[in-house]
Amino acid sequence: MAALAAGALLSGCAAPADLDGEVLAAGPGAAPAPASAPAPPRVPGAPAVPLVVDTDLGADDVLALAFLLRSPEVDVRAVTVAATGLVRCEPGVDVVAGLFSALGVEPVPVACGRADPGPAGRAFPAAWRSAAEAGSGVTPVPGTPVGQPAADLLAEQARDVPGLVLVAIGPMTNVADLAARHPDDYVRLTGIHAMAGSVSGPPVDGVAEWNAAADPESLTAVLTSSVPVTVVPADAVPTGTPAAALAAPVVGRVAAASALPSWWDLAAAAALVTPDAGTGERGGWRLDPSEPGRLRRSGAGTVTVHRSLGAPALEAQYTRVFRAS
Repeated sequence: MAALAAGALLSGCAAPADLDGEVLAAGPGAAPAPASAPAPPRVPGAPAVPLVVDTDLGADDVLALAFLLRSPEVDVRAVTVAATGLVRCEPGVDVVAGLFSALGVEPVPVACGRADPGPAGRAFPAAWRSAAEAGSGVTPVPGTPVGQPAADLLAEQARDVPGLVLVAIGPMTNVADLAARHPDDYVRLTGIHAMAGSVSGPPVDGVAEWNAAADPESLTAVLTSSVPVTVVPADAVPTGTPAAALAAPVVGRVAAASALPSWWDLAAAAALVTPDAGTGERGGWRLDPSEPGRLRRSGAGTVTVHRSLGAPALEAQYTRVFRAS
């Protein structure tokens, strides 16, 4: 099974490994190598890479989902709502439906996951949750989830769609439930590309990063599973994005309404299709139990963590995709 690393979908670049399994970029801005055989280079006109997107619908999630729905390199097959994150099930489904409508795209199946995290999970601040459920600049419209839990929809997609990549930009609850309930389908995934955790960024109110802190048990299960994982941590994302890069219908409203200091999930989405976005470090990674959301190296392994992303490369992708919308 080919592993997923940001950029490997397009470039298939490889890099040398050191003795403990760490992989560094082969050159300035090159993508980290996959854990096994690299994917072949993508050529113009090649089929788009199939994705499922698991999201908790914060403002940066909305922009990330819009980016993926508009990017010609990928094909979003389904969306699942991570209800342990910023939105509850029903409001989250309505925000997704509103985004489909605003972008003028054909809806894909949407399903909800459970709302209760593990025992160490932390609830997002109430004000953040209220803003997300209001749509973050997108007008929610009534939506209807499919009649199955998120883990079941993800399993169905993994069975039916060869080469499927799971993009996780919220707490990992639904992804861990997929692994636990449908292990044979989980291992069919080509890889998981996630925005989670922080390696060295400063904590906010004692939390290093909220996607990880909201359900640390689930993230731990994913990081230690057999499916290759690529993680974009919060501290790898550049601070600030020029308004011009997001000046497009729909996304411009979200950017203006939210004014986040960094667009974490959007950056993770762009890194997925940008071979020269930044550098990565491969090995074993774990969560530090003493600081919610903090990622620590733990020897050799097959988890690739981005250590930096370049603002110019990301902004060029935002302009390319959103200006074509």
